[in-house]
Amino acid sequence: MDNKPKQQTLNSLNELTGLINGHMETIDREKDKLRKVKEMLDGILNNDEAYQEKEKLAKDAAREKQNVKSNILKQPQAYDLNFKIKEGRVELKQLEAELSKFLSEYQKASGSDSFEDASGETHQIVFTARLAGKTHLSDENFK
Repeated sequence: MDNKPKQQTLNSLNELTGLINGHMETIDREKDKLRKVKEMLDGILNNDEAYQEKEKLAKDAAREKQNVKSNILKQPQAYDLNFKIKEGRVELKQLEAELSKFLSEYQKASGSDSFEDASGETHQIVFTARLAGKTHLSDENFK
């Protein structure tokens, strides 16, 4: 039995793991650098009287705007429309999640990275991978 393909897969997996870990470390370093630079800029802005005055005026205006909007949304017609918008967003999110699942199944079954819709237009199937928060292997959700 030839272990060469198995060894190549293991090497590729180790290299990929190294790349992922390296990128995660680089991303963490860059986030830390950006946070420090942002803190420095915030310090400059917080020490500028003219900026602070305009910041206060902007916050007051935003608060007044929110109060007016809140009063308008208490009107029956506006309340109903706002509710429909919120309902619609939830429904769209559910439909998009289902579509993603269907496209994943389609890709696996067909082996194709594209999908032709009912009108004949071809669309590329694209998946975005990201890491969620840190988990522990003993976590119930991870088993």
